[in-house]
Amino acid sequence: MSTHDTQVADRRLFAVAGLGTLAYVGIWPVPTDDDGPTKDTYVDAAHPGMTPREFAYVLRQLGDRFDEKADAEGEPPFDADALAEANARNAEAGR
Repeated sequence: MSTHDTQVADRRLFAVAGLGTLAYVGIWPVPTDDDGPTKDTYVDAAHPGMTPREFAYVLRQLGDRFDEKADAEGEPPFDADALAEANARNAEAGR
């Protein structure tokens, strides 16, 4: 197996351990045929032990914790508008 194949295989490994798992979210890059950057991501989520509203609440709480950690580490704020504009420009350019 090539180094690229090994990296792709590593990126696809995903497991949820334990029978008492209430919920999970898995996010990983879509494999590419070459060593180029991935252009998309897979997202998988399930919340068999929670209602959709409970799961959404947990995700918001987790997002707040990530933001607090980023602030404490001096990470600049995320500019979602700039990202949306860049994505729109890329879509128009066929990228």
